[in-house]
Amino acid sequence: MELIQVLDEEERRWAQTLHIEEYQSHLARSVIQVQCYNHLETFFCGARVARCSLIGLADFLYSFQRKVEMFHDTQAEFGDRGDGYVSRTIALVNCCPPLRSFVERCRQCDPQGSEEPAQRADSSLDRIINQSVRVLTDRLFEHIRPFFDKLIKRKWLNNTEAFEAIEASIKQHFKKFRRMDSPPYQTLVGEVHRRVLVEYVRAIMKGRVICTSSKMRKRMAFRLQDEAKQLKGLFKDLESSSSWLDSIICHLADIILLEDTPSIQMEVAVLVKEFPDIRKKHVSTLLNVRGMMRQAERQEILNIVKDFECSSALMCRDHALFSDIPITSEVHCISLGFLRLHLLHLPSLPVASF
Repeated sequence: MELIQVLDEEERRWAQTLHIEEYQSHLARSVIQVQCYNHLETFFCGARVARCSLIGLADFLYSFQRKVEMFHDTQAEFGDRGDGYVSRTIALVNCCPPLRSFVERCRQCDPQGSEEPAQRADSSLDRIINQSVRVLTDRLFEHIRPFFDKLIKRKWLNNTEAFEAIEASIKQHFKKFRRMDSPPYQTLVGEVHRRVLVEYVRAIMKGRVICTSSKMRKRMAFRLQDEAKQLKGLFKDLESSSSWLDSIICHLADIILLEDTPSIQMEVAVLVKEFPDIRKKHVSTLLNVRGMMRQAERQEILNIVKDFECSSALMCRDHALFSDIPITSEVHCISLGFLRLHLLHLPSLPVASF
C-alpha cells in the first residue's frame, strides 16, 4: 500500500512540474527505502521474505510501467513535446537502473523461487526503457528526417549543408539525452546510431544519383567515405557501442568505386558477411547506382548474395540493418530506365538524376 502511495505522489508531480525543464525523480530511492524499512531485520537473511518482497515489487513495477505508458500517451495526445517532457522522460528512465539492481539483490536471496517475479519485474523495466528510447529517438528524427531527403542527390555532391544539419541536430539533442544514466543511455545512443545509418543507406538506395563515368563514381564514393568518417567520429564521441555500424557506408562506397568485377565480388562478400540481412535487390540497386549495365557482370556479383537469401535463419538480429530498407519496384524501374538511356549513349542524358 505504501508503494502505491509513493507512485501516486510521483504521478502527480509529473503533471504539476511538466513546464520545468530540469527534473529529477526520487521514486527509485523512495521505493527501495520503503522495502528495506519494512523488512529491516530479515530482508537479506530469509529467502521467503525476499521472495514475498520481490513479488510485491514486481506488481509495483507493472503499475509503474502502466502509469509511464499513460503519461506518454497523454503527452502524445496533447502534442506536448517540449523540453519538460524530454526531461521527465529521462528522469523516469533513470529510475530503472537502481530498481533493477534492487530486483537482482532480492533474487539472489532465493534464486529458484524468485525467478518468475524477477522476470516480471525486469520485463516492466525493459518496457519503460524501450518506450522512452523510442519516444526520444522519434523526437530527434522529427527534426532530422527532412535533411535525409536532401542527401545523395546531385546538389549533395557539392553542398554539405544537409549532412551538417543532421550532425548538428544530433549533437544538440544529445546535450539533453546525456542526462540519461547507463545502461539505458547505451540503448538510446545505439538505437539513434542504427536509425541514422538506416536512413543514410535508404537515401543511397533510392537511386537519385546514377553514376555514368569512372570520374562520377570516384566523386560519389569519396563523398560517402568522408561522411562515413564523420558519422563514425560523431557516434564515438557519443559513446555508442554499436561500432558494427561504422563500416556499412564505406563498403557501399567501395562497391561504387571499384572497377573490376572480382574486386567488387569480394567487397560484396564482405558486406554480406557483416550484414547478413542484405538481399539481392539491395545489391542490384547499388549496381544501378554505380552504373553497372552488363548483365553478365551483374549476375556474377549478385550470385554472391543468392545463397544468403535462402538462409535467413543464420541472420543475426543484432546486426540487422537492410531489413529496414525496402526497395520498391518503382525505384528499380527508374534506375534501370536511366541505365538503358546511358547504354544507348543519348546525348541528353544528365550526369545524375534526382
